[in-house]
Amino acid sequence: MIPNQPQLAQPSASALNVARCRAIAAHDTRPAIQGQDYLAEVFLDEAGRQSLTNPVVFPLILKKLDAFSPGAYEYFIARTAYLDQIVKQAFADHRAQIVFLGAGYDTRAYRFADLIGAARVFELDEAVTQAHKRAVLQAANIASPAQLTFVALDFTVDDLAEKLRQAGYDPTAQTLFIWEGVTYYLPPATVNATLDFIRSNSARGSRVAFDYMLPEAQCEGRFGAQQARAGMRSLYTSEPLHFDLDEAQISTFLAQRGFELVEHLSADEMQTRYLMLPDGTPAGHMLDLFRLVQAQTV
Repeated sequence: MIPNQPQLAQPSASALNVARCRAIAAHDTRPAIQGQDYLAEVFLDEAGRQSLTNPVVFPLILKKLDAFSPGAYEYFIARTAYLDQIVKQAFADHRAQIVFLGAGYDTRAYRFADLIGAARVFELDEAVTQAHKRAVLQAANIASPAQLTFVALDFTVDDLAEKLRQAGYDPTAQTLFIWEGVTYYLPPATVNATLDFIRSNSARGSRVAFDYMLPEAQCEGRFGAQQARAGMRSLYTSEPLHFDLDEAQISTFLAQRGFELVEHLSADEMQTRYLMLPDGTPAGHMLDLFRLVQAQTV
């Protein structure tokens, strides 16, 4: 862990932006790609919620998103759909535990509450963001599932194993870890420490699903990549970018840390799987900066 890393004084700006994009996607009228996060809009202010149902304003929102970071909205659609499927499958497979590492404004424990069954669900995040999320949900009269436990944590300072142990986590159980939109904001040492925790504190066959960012040196010529990186730097000044990974090294990277690759999606594969309209044309062009990964402990 990295000591003396300042915690956020405000809720995570990047997490709020993701929630905003999920809320927009849930009101997208194109049914083949319409987002399923119907709860995301509770995290918006009143004007933001009203804009989602305004037929004049809504198209302007999409244009603004595309102008600021081409393909980013499409990426959030794909990433949300991909991880939704993984979480639902984990519940169907009766995984004992699901851990959301850096949960932000994730609503899966609420949207899929009827699927949780006997599983334990843990949401880990920085204290300010987590407190804001819980306050908004409470104000909206959205009850937390009984199986859900919140754990306030700073990845760069706190002992992940100890925090989860105190919350009732079972290190011998087969577990799914969802690590969405987090790795690129963490120092490489923290990424390694988190993967080491997963390998050492869960049953064999446990899985982690996460996304990562390509190195800046590989961004030239990739759709939206340079603009997205610049936008993240300008928007999220308290959340600097730290970690990236050459996609050609993903299998080796995981193997060296005790994992085997289960699935690895490129931008083209995300677009084909999640952005195709009924007539066979893409609903948009996918940002070519991130990759989606699912890996398993061995």
